[in-house]
Formats: sequence, C-alpha cells, structure tokens
Amino acid sequence: MKTDWLFDTPPNSAVFTTSFILDGTPILRVSHDFEGDWQFHGGSEQPVTVECARVVALENMLAQDATLAELYDLPSGWQATRTTPATLWVRTKNHPFPTHEDDGYYLEDAVWMAQHRDDLNPPPEEVRNDLPVGAYVKLLFRFAPETSERQNNQTERMWVLITEVSEDGYYVGTLENDPQHEQSLSCGDMVVFHPLHVMQIMDDEGD
Repeated sequence: MKTDWLFDTPPNSAVFTTSFILDGTPILRVSHDFEGDWQFHGGSEQPVTVECARVVALENMLAQDATLAELYDLPSGWQATRTTPATLWVRTKNHPFPTHEDDGYYLEDAVWMAQHRDDLNPPPEEVRNDLPVGAYVKLLFRFAPETSERQNNQTERMWVLITEVSEDGYYVGTLENDPQHEQSLSCGDMVVFHPLHVMQIMDDEGD
C-alpha cells in the first residue's frame, strides 16, 4: 500500500471515525475538514457522539474499505457521500467560503502559502482564531480555478473589514477596495473567510 500511497497525509495520520465503522458498518460519508482532518462515518441515521468517537490511522480505514483510495484528492472543506458501498462517491463542497466556480475567485490558504513564499508571514494561530469585529485583515484572492496552472496577474492582496464572527469559527467581512485586474468582485462585497486565510492584520498604525 505504501508504494501506491496517494494521500497528502502519511498512512499513520490520525483520523476520526466511530465504533460503528470499526464494527463493520459501511462507510457512506467521508469529510475532509477545512483544517485538514479526515472523518469517516456511516449513514445519517447513526448518531455521532463522544461515546462512539474513535481515532485511528488513515491506513486502517483504507484497509477496511479499498474504495476510499478514490478520495485521495478530496479538497479540504469538501465531503463525499454515497448511498451504498456499491454506488459511486458524490463530492460536494462542505464549507461556506468562496470558490471560483460559484464566485469567480477563491481565497488562498495563507498558512500553506507561507511555506512556499518568503514574503508571507501570517499571524500566529491563536491571534487569527480570535479576531474581533472591526478588525482589518488582508486576504489573498485568486481569480482562477483552484487546480489551474498559476499565471501572472491572477492574485491580489486586499483588505477586508470583519463585520461578523460565526459560531463555527469563521469570519464575515466586507471588501475595502476594488480589485485591479478583475471585475467579479468589488469594494463593499461580502467575503466569508477562515482564520487560515488571514495573511496580515492591520495594526493601530495602519500597517
């Protein structure tokens, strides 16, 4: 299995499931959380409680159901469902954030991008996760499909004013300037974003 491993995370990565799945219930719903965690569940009629929650290695799930290998490229923030183990997986977005298909742009994961660019230094996690209404944050917008080859003039860094903090831990704000290269978004538009999208916070001096 290891020579053919296609997931971005290693085989021994911890994932979440239930005692029902470990007892042989078919896996009918898989979610790849926006923060990167994987979850494997049965049908919607099965309760997911603290008592039945289990943490296992990702490779254990694939050993139980080889068809899970088809979901190696399921994007973060998406889920895959099926009605029976014999039917095909159906992928759907499972997050409130913009996508190029629906909105004409998407937001880059600033924390991930910082691993590949020297000019990005996102705030610490504890700061990004506790921003107040009224804070100005800079986000990285990309006006191209998520999986397309990167080209010049596809991204812009723009300020957003936080107007709401969701109970689920994400933010709602308004764009504070117009893009220079795109017309699918304009100043004053609402933007929903995750703490991982925050690349910079405006300090008291406006920096």
